[in-house]
Amino acid sequence: VYFGIPGRGEATRLALTIGGVKFTDERIAFPQWKEFKSTTPWGSLPVLELSDGRKIAQQRTILRFVGKELSLYPTDPWLAAKVDELMDAAEDIGTKTFQAGQGLEQAAKEAARKEAVSEGGKSYALLEKVDAFIAENGSGGHAVGDRTTVADLFLFAQCNGLVSGLYDGIPSNTLDGFSNIMALRKCVRELPPVTAWYEGKDYPGYGPF
Repeated sequence: VYFGIPGRGEATRLALTIGGVKFTDERIAFPQWKEFKSTTPWGSLPVLELSDGRKIAQQRTILRFVGKELSLYPTDPWLAAKVDELMDAAEDIGTKTFQAGQGLEQAAKEAARKEAVSEGGKSYALLEKVDAFIAENGSGGHAVGDRTTVADLFLFAQCNGLVSGLYDGIPSNTLDGFSNIMALRKCVRELPPVTAWYEGKDYPGYGPF
């Protein structure tokens, strides 16, 4: 269960799709949220409800659970830790960008956000670290190891969200200078189940690349 946008639910949608799992993609309209909020475990979305009615909440917890069930999460403890490390760090991409210019008038906010993702900015510095992490820990367009993991899907969704227009003032070409991030985005987007998932969907920033 998530809102009718990619956002924090997209990586899990992709994991289920790649794993060939049939699922109900329940999307809550924003006007429904006030009433629906009290039914969630932590007052937030996404929530994964299993066929027996049990529920799991929190984005990365859901993604790890699904990843383990569908062989998209490493069994090797070191690689699993690196997947967790990247997902925890990449969560800050959106946070740092959102905080830039918060409370300012529109023009000033957009300028502050553009500065944040430009060389010398806080978001840019984090993207540099992510790009370097992929170079050190992954290969072939993958963030950790040489096969698709939930870290790839999480970063794909986070980075695409950054340049989707969700954040005012962020240029659509912000990620073009980060070769490893771009290779990962392309690799995920070209997976046949992912390509099929986006057929007929018009999500700015989600490719194809």
